[in-house]
Amino acid sequence: MKTTKFFSRPLMKQSVRANRVLAIACTVILCLMTVVTTFAGNLLGGTSASADYEDAQTSFYSYLYVLSSYNEMAGTNLSYEDFAESADTAQYDTVFEMMSAQSEDANFSSEGFAQAADALRQSDVGLDAYITNFEYAYALSSAQGCFSGEELNAEAMMTNMLEIMGVSSDLLENMSKMDTSAVLNQMYFTVMSLLPILLFIIFAGNALIVDQVDKGSMAYILSTPTKRSAVAVTQAVYLIIMPFIMVGCAFITKLIASNAITGEADAAKYAALYGGLYLLAEAMAGICYLASCIFNLSKHALALGGGLNIWFFICSLLGMFGSENMVNVGIGVEELGMFNKISLIGLFDIDALGTVGSAAVDYSFAPKLAALAAVAVLCYAAGAWRFQKKDLPL
Repeated sequence: MKTTKFFSRPLMKQSVRANRVLAIACTVILCLMTVVTTFAGNLLGGTSASADYEDAQTSFYSYLYVLSSYNEMAGTNLSYEDFAESADTAQYDTVFEMMSAQSEDANFSSEGFAQAADALRQSDVGLDAYITNFEYAYALSSAQGCFSGEELNAEAMMTNMLEIMGVSSDLLENMSKMDTSAVLNQMYFTVMSLLPILLFIIFAGNALIVDQVDKGSMAYILSTPTKRSAVAVTQAVYLIIMPFIMVGCAFITKLIASNAITGEADAAKYAALYGGLYLLAEAMAGICYLASCIFNLSKHALALGGGLNIWFFICSLLGMFGSENMVNVGIGVEELGMFNKISLIGLFDIDALGTVGSAAVDYSFAPKLAALAAVAVLCYAAGAWRFQKKDLPL
């Protein structure tokens, strides 16, 4: 009978069958997480359009200020309500032309007024609320004895109110500048997508070798014409292929969900991010594989391989609250960033990988991914060598 030295198809089929429920469950969870975060990203992306609404709001307020100033000067009662209901805008055209002539930078027109109002109607806030807000601000700023000079103004009043409430105006400014997509990517790739993959790696990696040694079934495998080298290689190939399939399913789901929800998908960026996720998964799988090959007791292998990877995962959670975005919005602590430096997950540079496909690619991710690949190769090689050399309680 021919001896299998490098790869055993029966053993591969056995591994696939033994772990299929776990693999399917983790893959489904991963894909569901991908769809949910894509939908959430689209909602947050809607807030990125707030800059456009802010410009429209500024423009709309400028028109309202022009009308209010003219009303005070001419004793008229022009308003947006009258403008919207009136078919004849000649009077408004005259006012806007007169006000534009008084400023070199201003270019007021009835068309511009209507466009600014139409843009604000697309927001979640009703147009009446913007008009009322302007009326309050205009009434306060123009009231005699209410605000005067440079120190007493509406902006200073709001700042003072925030200070009394214990809210820093700098914090609000930082929150408005926070890159929500970067925060969501960080949470998705280092927590939500990594967790199901990590669970599969820990349990499957333990079941492939050390669990069979611990239970005595490895004796049956080696009693067949199957060398230890074939067992080591076959189980390593399984741990290389399965995370690739899982990450590949998540990548395809991301492209489909992005096209369906947002109408577009940056394939190059997502390919880079999921490629980095796969290398991280393989580095962690390599550690579990090495532990499974070193020990003869399942609990010892879980303690080393699973424990070390869980430690990395916890460090990434703590390190996330030390990121620049979290610190800027006041819910992070800069010192926690040190945990990213002692975690294998810290080599997964999501921000740099996210620049792939753009005009300015940050290639700082390359040596970090190379380090993850090196960890995976070394652990697989060392594990295979150790399994072939160690004494087995057969």
